[in-house]
Amino acid sequence: MNNIVNIKSFLKFLSKNKAYTAIDVFGLSVSLMFVILIAVYVERELNIDKQQVNYDRIYAIGNENFLGTGVPVPYWLEERYPEIEQVCPVITDQGKGMQVFYGEKKYKADVVYADSTFFSMFSFKVLDGNREEVMKSAYDAVVSESFANKAFPGENPVGKSLRISDSTSVTVTGVMEDINRSVIPYADVLLRIERIAEFNSGLTKTSANNAGSAVGFIQLKPGADLKAQTDDILEFLKERFWLYERGFAKDLYIVSIPEIYFGKWKYSNMNSGDRSFSLVLMSVGILILIFAIINYINLTVAQASQRAREMATRRLLGSLRSDLFTRLMMEATLLTVVSFVIGLLLAIAALPFANDLLQVRLTLDVLWTPLWGGAIVGFILLTGFLSGLLPAILISSAKPIDVVRGTFRRQTKMVFSKFFITFQNVITIVMIAASLTMYFQINHLIHAPLGYNTENIIQTNNVFRSRSEMEKAEDMLSQIPYVKAVGYTNGTPSGGTNNMSGDYEGKSLSFQQMQVDSAAFRIFGLEIKTDNHVANSDGGWFLNELAFKQMDLPEDAATFKMYDRETPILGVIKDFHLWDISRENSPLMLRFNRHHSDWWPWSYVIEVQGDPVKAFAEVRKVFEEVSGVSFEGEFIDQDIQSHFETQIRLTKIVVIFACIAILISLLGLLAMSTYFIQQRAQEVAIRKVFGSDNRSILNRLVGTFLMYVGIAFVIATPVSWYFMNHWLADYSYRISLNPLIFIAAGLFCLLISFFSVFFQSWRAANANPIESVKDN
Repeated sequence: MNNIVNIKSFLKFLSKNKAYTAIDVFGLSVSLMFVILIAVYVERELNIDKQQVNYDRIYAIGNENFLGTGVPVPYWLEERYPEIEQVCPVITDQGKGMQVFYGEKKYKADVVYADSTFFSMFSFKVLDGNREEVMKSAYDAVVSESFANKAFPGENPVGKSLRISDSTSVTVTGVMEDINRSVIPYADVLLRIERIAEFNSGLTKTSANNAGSAVGFIQLKPGADLKAQTDDILEFLKERFWLYERGFAKDLYIVSIPEIYFGKWKYSNMNSGDRSFSLVLMSVGILILIFAIINYINLTVAQASQRAREMATRRLLGSLRSDLFTRLMMEATLLTVVSFVIGLLLAIAALPFANDLLQVRLTLDVLWTPLWGGAIVGFILLTGFLSGLLPAILISSAKPIDVVRGTFRRQTKMVFSKFFITFQNVITIVMIAASLTMYFQINHLIHAPLGYNTENIIQTNNVFRSRSEMEKAEDMLSQIPYVKAVGYTNGTPSGGTNNMSGDYEGKSLSFQQMQVDSAAFRIFGLEIKTDNHVANSDGGWFLNELAFKQMDLPEDAATFKMYDRETPILGVIKDFHLWDISRENSPLMLRFNRHHSDWWPWSYVIEVQGDPVKAFAEVRKVFEEVSGVSFEGEFIDQDIQSHFETQIRLTKIVVIFACIAILISLLGLLAMSTYFIQQRAQEVAIRKVFGSDNRSILNRLVGTFLMYVGIAFVIATPVSWYFMNHWLADYSYRISLNPLIFIAAGLFCLLISFFSVFFQSWRAANANPIESVKDN
């Protein structure tokens, strides 16, 4: 009964102090929303593929350059090493956006190729079909639940026939749950690995020519340790696998699922995570929660004199100090419970936005498990304890005589708040400086000069099935006023080229190979430095300047040795940067194809003019009308920007948290300044009686708060510089830290503080001193 009375009393106090209540609940609710979303995200990251029954026995093969190997390599190892129970090479990069036909209907689908052991090694759920039989035949296919719902609405897909790229026929034998929370990317259609040879003749179970497209998964027998055999395997591969034989790879890695996911691979076709990113998220989320707790402490301490009267009365009526302490701690916990419920509702509402920002599929289902339920209860109690401890100690220790005399108010005047306000300002300045630094660095990377045209150029895959469709599309594009030129390519500088690793002039090099028509060459703005006027029919190539350097060729060389064959040099192309500025550039061979009737181009490049949005819409309309499938083209400058998606995502998150931190800090400072100025009202009145003018009083009141910003700036600047300099060190192409970044952050925080306290200070400075003395 006593507890009910206490709660009613606290609720009455909250209703009388609406600003106090709103700021506390808002700050805690928003911060707890972020904590919930971050906790669910981190839980997902740390439990990738934990649903696999064989989780601890699944490994993959990699090297110092990439996570991948030749298709037959896992089979070679299975034959040689008895520790291996089964293998399953998986290819994901060859089937993106393929055309899949069901009757007359056409779809775009992500196709993944895998060995028949896929459902034996991995525990992905088979929703329809016999798990042991679904991949038995080379003509079997398993579709995802999402693709089944899209392609076979209201039908049972099992037994239905699909055509892949209008040439390969398969029969659907099963439906699997959508691949999620896995290193293996999502797949619309899963095919047997034997079928990929129909699309890429270099990828077969007996040919290791393509050394990196397949991820060689290996399942070990219980208790086996294949890593102990690393040196022996390496020697074996040096004898049998050209990648090691010719020195393109020197190290062998046998990596577990966490190492696959969190490994810093230069190239990987698997899903990947970033422990540092998760750490940053957790750190920032904790800081936001600390902000909210500080606000609670600040506001409660600021109102200590008001609460102390109530507590002093209770002490006089016989309540023990321990009773008052417990009461205040219960109040903080109750406020935390209410804020958590609101924060959970906000997290549910913000989930789609979080999924889009983090590029994952999060669900809150994990929160309803007993383990998480216990963790949530513990977290709420801890947050309530941290929020209420200092105010409870301070207020419950108040002596009734001090409250009556008014000395308690003077004792609590800003004693604790000075540190907390300074701390909030330090973190706010650091986060603003971090946001600015990240923005400028990412912008620096995106707009780095690459040596070719990147603006107003759309690139898209060739999705047409026949030359007649290509010609029809070309005619339609030529009639669009927004289209300036149309070119054909095999490979683009930003989207990827054909890798040709081999022996060149006796050196083991990885060349990038592009084929373009003259229109594409002009669209990219590439420049021929030297033209040897040798016909393409001679099998020659243009080489970039870097190729000459890496092969130690003289500038006037007429041929170069590709393997054991002398190959004509058609000329020299001026260097341009492939992919993006963060990647090391590669030697390049380039060839002109005069007309697309002589070859089958992989891609289109379309130069547009005028309104880019309208131009893109018109191009999309032509491609979708002729091909019958959705258009997935993009502007090259947008593609380059997408290469830095992880950094952009981190910058967005830091900016969002910085804004929330600023808002919570602003509201807290607003409330604090209100209560602080109320406490100093009598002092202001006395100063005015003794001749102080309004301006000097206003300067004094505002200056008190701005002084804490100045102290925070002195602390935050070296802290910001240290962390941002460390972050920038990971980039070879980076900005220099400009002092203006830190000055801007400090000035912004100063302005926020100024506007937060100015109005209340102005009112106090202009108040009638007689009224102020009466009120106090």
